[in-house]
Amino acid sequence: MHLRVVASLSVLFAVARAQSALPPEPVPLASLAAFKPVTSNWKLVGSLSGDPRREKSLTGPAGTGVLICNPGKDAASRGHLFTGWEHGDIELDLEFLLTPGSNSGVYLQGRYEVQLFDSWGVRDPKPSDCGGIYQRWDPARGQGKEGYEGTAPRANACRAPGLWQKLHVEFQAPRFDAGGKKTQNARFTKVVLNGFVIHENTEVTGPTRSAAFEDEKALGPLMIQGDHGPVALRRLAVKRLDPGQIIKTANLHYQLYAGSYSTVGAYDRENPKAQGVPERLAHSAVEKSGKFALVFTGSLQVPRAGDYRFAIETAGIARLTVDGRSVVTPLDRGSQPGVATLTAGKHDFRLDLVHNANGQPSLELIAEGPGIAPQSLTAGDNPALLVGRAGKGGKGAKAAGKSAPKTGKKLLVEPKDRVLLQRGFVPFEPRKRLYAAAVGSPAGVHFAYDFETGALLHAWRGSFVDTFAMWDGRGNDQTAKPAGPSLTFNGKPAIGLIEYAANGDWPTQPDALWSSQGYTLETDGTPVFLSTLSEISVRDRIAPTPDGRGLSRTMQLKGKLPSWSAWVLLAEAEVITPQRDGSGWIIGDREWYLDWPAGAASQPIVRTVNGRQQLAVPLRAATLEKPITYSILW
Repeated sequence: MHLRVVASLSVLFAVARAQSALPPEPVPLASLAAFKPVTSNWKLVGSLSGDPRREKSLTGPAGTGVLICNPGKDAASRGHLFTGWEHGDIELDLEFLLTPGSNSGVYLQGRYEVQLFDSWGVRDPKPSDCGGIYQRWDPARGQGKEGYEGTAPRANACRAPGLWQKLHVEFQAPRFDAGGKKTQNARFTKVVLNGFVIHENTEVTGPTRSAAFEDEKALGPLMIQGDHGPVALRRLAVKRLDPGQIIKTANLHYQLYAGSYSTVGAYDRENPKAQGVPERLAHSAVEKSGKFALVFTGSLQVPRAGDYRFAIETAGIARLTVDGRSVVTPLDRGSQPGVATLTAGKHDFRLDLVHNANGQPSLELIAEGPGIAPQSLTAGDNPALLVGRAGKGGKGAKAAGKSAPKTGKKLLVEPKDRVLLQRGFVPFEPRKRLYAAAVGSPAGVHFAYDFETGALLHAWRGSFVDTFAMWDGRGNDQTAKPAGPSLTFNGKPAIGLIEYAANGDWPTQPDALWSSQGYTLETDGTPVFLSTLSEISVRDRIAPTPDGRGLSRTMQLKGKLPSWSAWVLLAEAEVITPQRDGSGWIIGDREWYLDWPAGAASQPIVRTVNGRQQLAVPLRAATLEKPITYSILW
């Protein structure tokens, strides 16, 4: 619900359940002290060894930091893992790794499961696939009908066995009245798997199948399933939120200055057009249009000591000071969020808003603190925005067990019966690539290619591209965004000329001798990208692997080598490790696989330059006209 604020009262503020920006608290894995007594299937190790891409058990050297589970056959070696603490509302981050065919799950409050499952390659995920909110279970419903209310992930964001995967969960516990009667169901406000949002505002009416507890309570332990299959965990961190803890304001006053101002404070020596006590902390309570500067003063009552983060969302210029110290600093347009360390109790604040445009003004002040969820301290200006962010259900939520629709608009392009090539700007940090294309296949494996560098930018599965930004209004953004869970590469030139072969770093910009020559299309629409580097011609073909689980790349290079050392860059990461069976390399901290064919004419070399490793093929006259072929799997 959206709550109106009256200045003369100590008031509650609407809770904006955006992802918290304050860092979560790590759960130490130097010992098992954070957990209840554990069964023998759980063990701390220093890292992973063996070949979890292919082997179905997990091993690791002595040490700490990684928690592995290998279920046994008896009850003493098939127990679940429970935290020694309980939680209500929570934000959870963890990394997990699965072996082939493995099955586990994360149970919020020991009752509501986010499934962990080896769903690699699944085209149409179900609630039982990785990231799904598992079904509830009732044998009384009859054979074949026992399962109900599960919610499948929006897309299959699962990575291959043996790779580390990232899970972020924002969970709201069920609510109860003073008599213990449930007044609101539990809700997954957001679930993000490997950087892709797979659930938003998903409600569950009760414990899911195989929960540790069949009842519902305000608090419960976090549980990791330990009896179905091997799983490894690391980098577990939580933010336990207390919905009863809120930030209050009091003693509100305002001063309104008419006119156009370019900086905060430029009006301090002027007489205000109006001043007084606002009915609420919102610009619309004072001024609804025109060019103006508005200053709110008052006090904040914070419930406990700790770090508090404040952010202001506005189309104008804004600043917030607390106890005379600048916390949110103004920018040319908007403001920079900040953190203040506050004691429990009252703190004076001043909020400046400068609106110097002709459009509709806007203002939202969001605060969060230790165990305190993000809260909007401004109320009344934009109820729809607040409800949409809050994830509280409200009028926009669907029935139990379903996800509320996403508010953002999309214009999807999907390859049906042939490969599609969509020209457009491709999002890529720190700048979008202007001469690029997205290539989508009916196999559901897609990629983005940069003509300027010959580099792979992204690879992804699921839906192809969202072209809404290309056609919305005047289409100024012009971006063709990957619509599915993506893997991002380094984006450096695919072929580099390096003056000092031993220690010369890879260029970040294309060589002056590099030139894109466009592409040709095969009969099914598959593009073959053409380019030249000095006297070398390049034919670059990228397409799904036969099993549809990755990409296969073949580069055919012909011509005369330049005087400088020429190389083809395959991958760059902090660490690149040979696969145990010699079939290729593990890129990064088990982020993706690069498979190399046995008996290939050319062999890559791992170069270490400036603290990073580069997997690259040196070009030699003897092997120049033989194709370079490899596969990317994730």
